Amino acid sequence: MSQATEHERGTSVLQRMARRFTRRSAAAAGAVLLATTGLGLATGGTAHASGHGEGWYGVWASDVNLRRGGEGCYLWPSVTECFIVDGTVSAPAQVWVYCQTVGGQVVGGNPYWVWVRTADGRRGYIASYFIDNVTNWIDGVPDRC
Repeated sequence: MSQATEHERGTSVLQRMARRFTRRSAAAAGAVLLATTGLGLATGGTAHASGHGEGWYGVWASDVNLRRGGEGCYLWPSVTECFIVDGTVSAPAQVWVYCQTVGGQVVGGNPYWVWVRTADGRRGYIASYFIDNVTNWIDGVPDRC
């Protein structure tokens, strides 16, 4: 085999390595972009800190109960009316907020409760007090659940 051929082969190996590195870098950058914008399937996405509309909102506390129950739960969400605890949610998790309503119990000075879906698909009420938002009321979120 001639030296020119070996040199050409060496160049092509270097070129292949550079292309692989570029593809891997692009894939890593894409993964970071998906995670930060919330486009990934298992990620919560970016919280709506300004509180505008349905979407992913952060939970700031640990072991927040995800509640559901009978008719009373849907009319006046509270600890007593929503007696079924379907697990907990802890910071830095995020939940998808669908709607909000005045509950039958005020938590931390906040009278609202929100119907949410967790990243793993569970649904239920949590006290709006535990949602990372600048106000008690989340603007743009429907007020009928």
